[in-house]
Amino acid sequence: MGEITRPMPQFTSIFSWSLIRHIYTVRTTREEMEREEQRWASTAGFLAACVGSAVGLGNIWMFPYRAGKYGGGAFLAIYIFLLFIVGVTGLTMEWTLGRSRGGGPIKSFAVMPFGKYLGVLPTVTMFLILSFYSVVFAWILRFFVGSISGEIFRESFLNDIAFQPQSLIFCIIAISITTLIVMAGVKRGIERANLVMMPLLFVLLIILAIKSVTLPGAYRGVEFYLMPDLSEMNATTWLMALSQVFFSLSLAGGTMVVYGSYQSKNRDLTLSSVATSLSDTAVAIIAGLVVIPAVFAFGMEPGEGPELIFVTLPKVFASMRFGWIFAILFFFTLILATLSTAISLLEVCVNALCEHLKWRRKKATFLSALLTMASGSFLSVNENFFEFIVDLSSIYLVILGALMASIALMWFYGSKRARDELNRGGRIKFGRWWEVMGKYVYPAVLIVILLAAALFGIG
Repeated sequence: MGEITRPMPQFTSIFSWSLIRHIYTVRTTREEMEREEQRWASTAGFLAACVGSAVGLGNIWMFPYRAGKYGGGAFLAIYIFLLFIVGVTGLTMEWTLGRSRGGGPIKSFAVMPFGKYLGVLPTVTMFLILSFYSVVFAWILRFFVGSISGEIFRESFLNDIAFQPQSLIFCIIAISITTLIVMAGVKRGIERANLVMMPLLFVLLIILAIKSVTLPGAYRGVEFYLMPDLSEMNATTWLMALSQVFFSLSLAGGTMVVYGSYQSKNRDLTLSSVATSLSDTAVAIIAGLVVIPAVFAFGMEPGEGPELIFVTLPKVFASMRFGWIFAILFFFTLILATLSTAISLLEVCVNALCEHLKWRRKKATFLSALLTMASGSFLSVNENFFEFIVDLSSIYLVILGALMASIALMWFYGSKRARDELNRGGRIKFGRWWEVMGKYVYPAVLIVILLAAALFGIG
């Protein structure tokens, strides 16, 4: 009996060790698969997601009314100039910071003293922006439904839904759609969604622009929008165009840092920055061609402000032959633009929870969505607090986040190291000028905007 039982402990030991190795291997493989899932599958997917983040309400809602209010062609010319001078610098810096540090703002800002705590600010900023964004998203969804039923042609339609209890339902729907896409992951959710939405958005905008510029009397709007009047190139126009660049490209030390952290080391960042800027410019220009010529064609005011797409455009559609069809197309296009940006905002919150609390994506997304629903629902019925959060987050906190990101990268990580990291895998190599822009010019511009916003306001 003794001889028979002696080998059993050895067999048990071997079996136990094999089981432990198997569990460890499975766990390691699963973790590697999860890490790989949080990478862009292709440069096209990365570009689509970044363009999706940049192309949102800033381009289709804010850009046309700011262009109409601040000089038309003069505003457009200044915007394009600043986009490729300041915008590309900011975009490449935030991508480089995220990729070099391998994480979102909390992890990336840790390169500087107290940076881990300062990195919480962009994350909170993205959450606040998402909260008020979900309210506007809810209005757009309701306008889309109203364009199908014909309700949007009623004079009081915006007043009937804005900050009213019925907007709560659409706010929850908006956040739920965003949550489902983010929960699916970077490759299977965010990348796939943007690869479908962005080409569709471009096609729809082009269709709408063709209709707009061919309306009787639209030529005056095209001339106003595309022919710069040098007398309109004053300090206010420059300031408005500058703030528009930062808002349009999502430069806030949050979204683009996170998206940069998902990019592989050998992928091209320099060429991607030019492509993203060109795409963002194209959407802004086309959006202006959708709105401004149509407004001129029907003798309305292009500088109406934030109400331009919710009040003025429905009147334009009502006056247009088959206007209800173009109303449906327009608000569906706006849904795509808003959703792509909402996805990027929610992803910043999810990234922070996954990185620092080690939560699984589904759990992090679900909690972030619940908090956004709570804050969004509160803002959807509180107009004064809504306006306060809009100004606080989209002007002051955004600029502070972008400023901290530039300081973390160029002053603490090191401008030379940053340029080497940026140029890795790049077909276009950025020279010393990029270090000068990123280290001195870019922060100075941000400080000017911040001071101007505090003293004079931006809107």
